[in-house]
Amino acid sequence: MKIVKDRKLLIFFALLIVFSGSLFSNSKQMSEVSYKIQYMIGNRQAKELIQFLGLLDFEKLSLIEKADYIIALSELYSWAGVDYSYSEKAYKLADDMLKKYPEFWKFHYAMAVVLSHRVQKNNLLALTLVNKIDYHLEQAMKFGPNEWEPFFLAGVRNLEVPLFPNLSLAEQYLKKALNNNPEHIFTYLMYGKLLEKKGQFCDALNIYETALLLPVRPEWKVVDEDAKNEIVKRLSEVEKKCTKK
Repeated sequence: MKIVKDRKLLIFFALLIVFSGSLFSNSKQMSEVSYKIQYMIGNRQAKELIQFLGLLDFEKLSLIEKADYIIALSELYSWAGVDYSYSEKAYKLADDMLKKYPEFWKFHYAMAVVLSHRVQKNNLLALTLVNKIDYHLEQAMKFGPNEWEPFFLAGVRNLEVPLFPNLSLAEQYLKKALNNNPEHIFTYLMYGKLLEKKGQFCDALNIYETALLLPVRPEWKVVDEDAKNEIVKRLSEVEKKCTKK
């Protein structure tokens, strides 16, 4: 039982790692700095991202840009093969910013990302950091009620992690995430999985079909296509169960 729980716990962190880089505001609302960071993360351009971050004066960035800068440092630690100093710097900056701006949602979100990337590198940290990650996601939702990112992650957390799972709460969060951003394909995938768990197969089918109609975003081509591919794999079985009902 413990092995199964640990495995499910790591599924959540794996999902968090996949999406942390893409969890920026809508590109139409982005500054040039934030968009460039998003694009380089989304296209795994480590060298270019390191060079770009090196050109920025952190103190002159907007609050959103500072949060994105922190996330970028942690992303590099996650997948670019850089050393732990990147995570240390990201954590310190996030901690400093939270002390100065304890009610700014994206610094709480950035801290959740930093801690989750550490779990990715050392699975044994999961049980000691999950409560801290939950706390910062809760604060991010509280102070960013119109943002979709923390609601999505909180929904996944309550759906996938066996530490106090709550399908009702997961549904509440995922619905809120979709309301705040109806174009995020992976939210539909997770919401469909939730409906499957509840035995609502026809509702899940409708959600999946809606997701397949959404366009793939060029800057997040891999993530969006992966989501659609998984939906396609689930469709036939969900269709059968919907028809039987």
